[in-house]
Amino acid sequence: MGYRNTKTLTEKMHNTTQKLSILDQLMLLAIDDNKGTFVSDYSIFGYCLAGAALYDLTLKGKIVIENERVKVINREKVNDLALDKCLEMIDQSKKERKVKTWIDKLGQREKSLRKHSLNKLIGLNILEEKEDKILWIFSNNKYPTKNEIPENVIRKRLMDIIQEEQSPDNNDIMLISLVNACSLNKEVYGKKVAKEKKKEIKAIIKNYQFADETSTLIKEIHESIIAALTIIMIVPVIAAT
Repeated sequence: MGYRNTKTLTEKMHNTTQKLSILDQLMLLAIDDNKGTFVSDYSIFGYCLAGAALYDLTLKGKIVIENERVKVINREKVNDLALDKCLEMIDQSKKERKVKTWIDKLGQREKSLRKHSLNKLIGLNILEEKEDKILWIFSNNKYPTKNEIPENVIRKRLMDIIQEEQSPDNNDIMLISLVNACSLNKEVYGKKVAKEKKKEIKAIIKNYQFADETSTLIKEIHESIIAALTIIMIVPVIAAT
């Protein structure tokens, strides 16, 4: 009976993790489990969420990259508010735009993407929402972990990959790339491992041999996010001179 219950619980946890998009997985990794606050800088995180959304929409057969531009091929909703809002925005554009442009435009909707993904994770009983206010006026809600298993499964998988104990697939590479771009390596792998495996992480992203057309998308998303973040870092320096 105990074994059967354990097996059933494991299957449920696996099914729950399977329901998570790359965007959702990135959200989980970016939140401090106990404090329920975001570890990643908001100005950076929005671009990474945008990249995750483009990747997820491609996996679901909603968009493709043609002639370096994002094209909608299926307008039907995916029943995921964060992704559906992104799909709607891309579809309503007067012209097809480059990945870099959509990383920027969707990245500016960071607050909305966060909200929809958080609501999904709360609905799946992975996170819980705790109301908090600054000076008793401004909302500053926290989202501590309620069920740690899904995130632990994700963390272990990524850790096994950078420790060369498991081979990555396209989804893993995309997530590792996003974690790296968001400066979340220390949060996900721990300070010691993140420092020791810094070169290996970059090599995994750079040298992975993709088996299909997803390679172009991951490469473009990664490069577009890095380009966007470079601009963010350069502008304050220029303004200060």
